[in-house]
This record gives sequence, C-alpha cells and structure tokens, in this order.
Amino acid sequence: MLPLSVLHDMVIHARAGDDVCLHALFEMFRPLLRGAAKRYARVAGYDEAYQEACAAFLHAIATHRPDSAPFPAYAASRVYGDTRTAMRKMWLAQERTAFAKASDEEGNEDWDQQLKRQGPGNPPGEDPFDRVDQRLTLLCLAREAKLSPREAAWLTMELAGLETNQLAERLGVSPATIRTWRMRAVHKMRQQALSAGLSPNDL
Repeated sequence: MLPLSVLHDMVIHARAGDDVCLHALFEMFRPLLRGAAKRYARVAGYDEAYQEACAAFLHAIATHRPDSAPFPAYAASRVYGDTRTAMRKMWLAQERTAFAKASDEEGNEDWDQQLKRQGPGNPPGEDPFDRVDQRLTLLCLAREAKLSPREAAWLTMELAGLETNQLAERLGVSPATIRTWRMRAVHKMRQQALSAGLSPNDL
C-alpha cells in the first residue's frame, strides 16, 4: 500500500476528475470491493453486490476527509456499510413482494429485545412506518425460516403484545412450552437473517 499522504493526494485528484488516479484507486482497492460483493452475494447475486460496492467506493472518494480517518479505513467502512444497506433494502423488497403474493394466493439477546419492541407497547413518538417496516421484516423472516405452526402462533401473539403467561393460557400449554417455541422460532429466524447477510442491528 502507498504511504497515506500519497494515497490521500490520489483521492483528491480522483475527486477532481483525474481518471488515471480514479482507475488506480479502483485497482488498488479491488480486493475490498470483491470481499464486500462476496459477503452480500446471497441477497441479489455477486454482480449486483459488486456494483453496489463500487458505488459505495465512489462515494467514499467523494466524501473522504484526511483529517477524519485514513482513507483505507474510511473506504472499508463505507463499502461494507453502504453495500449492506443496499442489499438489505433489496432483500426486504424481494421478501415483501413474495409475501404479498403469497397472501393474495391464500436465545439471542439482541433478537429478544427486538421482538419485545414490536406490537402496541411501542413508546410514543416512534415512527409508525418504522414499526410497520420492522413487523414486515419479522414476518418475512418467519415465512422464509419455515416456522412450525406452533412457532408461528407464538410469533403472531408476541407481535400482538401478549405476555408468555397470557400466551400459555390462550393456547392451553405451560409457559415453559411457550418459551421452547419461542427459542426455536428465534433461532430459525436468526439463521435465516444471517444467511441473507442481515443482523439484528439491521432491523
């Protein structure tokens, strides 16, 4: 890798329209772009992910400030972060389309906290569109994860804001059984999210 001062000069020249410097930067950071594309290829394919990584890299060149961070670290953060965001939006769009079509035809702590935030108990002032987005994401994950009828029943009632004891009473089972359904459902949904390149923090 070149000295940071030389690299930062190349970024400035590329930003000013120097195609030679721009091409050199892309060649230098191609492993970064390929790595990001490979990580998120499962969502929409390698080529689509690579294009998003390239767009993120261009954005990194356009917005980098040498006094804030070294360019390699800044570029890596932007490429992985922006590519992940783009792939997440693409995945959600695909899942919502499939979910709508299907409707017409018919122990992780982060995840625990996420599920508890759903339903009517959300604090005042929270954007209702965010709540809808989160709810749809969970429903899409549940469908793709192929939850059992009992696990799906747990999720439906959990989203309705019912507590474990209330669920147990309604379904005629013990609270321990409800916790078992919940543990299995959360595990399946987490695995489905990770396989799509998502994480609890993305939701």
